[in-house]
Amino acid sequence: MKRLATLAAVLLLCLAWMLSGCNAQTPASTGSADASEETGYPAGKMTFWTYGMPEYMKRYFDGYISREDSGAQGVEIEMVNYSGEEEVRQQVMMTLTSGATEDLPTAISTFPVSMQVLAENGILKDITEQVEPYLDQFIDGAFDQATYNGRIYGIPYALQPKMLFYNNDIFEEYGIDPERMSTMEGYVEVGRELLEKSNGEVKLSYVDPGSYTWRYWFRRGLMPQADAKIWSDDGTTVVFDTDPGTRLAFETFQELFEGGMLYNAATFQPAQYEAAREGKIATFYIESFWDSYLRSNLADMSGSWRCMPAPVFEEVGTAGAQAIGMYCIVNKENDPYTDLFVDMMLDFNLNIEARNAWSDEMIAEDLPTEHPITKDMLADPYWSQPSDYYGGQSYKQMVTKSYENQSDNLPVTENDAEADNIISAELEKYVAGAQDMETTISNIGDQLRQKLNLK
Repeated sequence: MKRLATLAAVLLLCLAWMLSGCNAQTPASTGSADASEETGYPAGKMTFWTYGMPEYMKRYFDGYISREDSGAQGVEIEMVNYSGEEEVRQQVMMTLTSGATEDLPTAISTFPVSMQVLAENGILKDITEQVEPYLDQFIDGAFDQATYNGRIYGIPYALQPKMLFYNNDIFEEYGIDPERMSTMEGYVEVGRELLEKSNGEVKLSYVDPGSYTWRYWFRRGLMPQADAKIWSDDGTTVVFDTDPGTRLAFETFQELFEGGMLYNAATFQPAQYEAAREGKIATFYIESFWDSYLRSNLADMSGSWRCMPAPVFEEVGTAGAQAIGMYCIVNKENDPYTDLFVDMMLDFNLNIEARNAWSDEMIAEDLPTEHPITKDMLADPYWSQPSDYYGGQSYKQMVTKSYENQSDNLPVTENDAEADNIISAELEKYVAGAQDMETTISNIGDQLRQKLNLK
């Protein structure tokens, strides 16, 4: 509660500053469009606060501003990298509180939890009118997670569906049909069979002993797939420990974990990749971004891997929730680059020729290539080409297929940021062997009520 009170105080200060300088429902700079038409954008630095692997988006932005018709040849793109969504949000708030508003970036990377908090307090620019004319060119639901109270505050550059990456060599060696993993029930059965046939050497997947278990196994995977809930529909009551979907999600993970089907390895670390290389990890149940990590860390396994949509629970039938990658404009006064930002992001999503060329460049260097989220680009033959890395399978086409039959994301409330910390910490105790699953579920429910002062 102390942390939430501090956050509230900071946000009130931020809101006061915003209201004194500009209105959240109007453009942050009224002169930028005219400046672009007449003389181009002023020379200077356009800054993004982001996380992950921002250098690959910088490549596209640099290419955009170098074009003769961009009007932005004197603009330098700067990507400032932080550890994650929470640190970006905290940095924005600390900068506002200190009064150093000139140090704020033009745009930030964020997820819906932080986006809603910042938008609620006027810290993000409402860009509804600027992007509405283009919405019908995007796939259905592309802007759902970038929308708050009916207004759009972010432009997505990616929707990463839940997928299953598997080592086809292992499945051929043990005579197991990968299609059996199209259901979650079949996935668990395959895990048992792999363990038995390999004398315990081959694990179905992995578990991270740290904080990634909740994020990758549950928040965008098992929980949405099981139609699970943390809160009541109005967000005022904790239902986590009584919800049947939550129990289905957690008991499925329990079956995998206690059945010895998960290799203990920290996500994104060398030991995890080495275990996969040695054939100790057969599959990765994770978002589509995992493609770039396979290609860059296991280049020597080209031809071994395949991918498919995530397995579904037979009684529910949907294949995991999409993780959005989006940028939001910081609603600061007199920023000359807000229109430039919108133009660049729309170009990234709509310019087929430029996007395909950028994708080729990224693939050549084993860097991430975000999959299109616009209809015309998805229909372009480029996005169904076969991949040597996946043994001739079209990874691109499989991502498009994985857009279908997606689960709804868990509803986001003002309490989700704190809830994520509570749930993740209890799951870490379970993975460490400090408590059983029943205790874990019960503790999470109790702590959500106590720490968030909810029923």
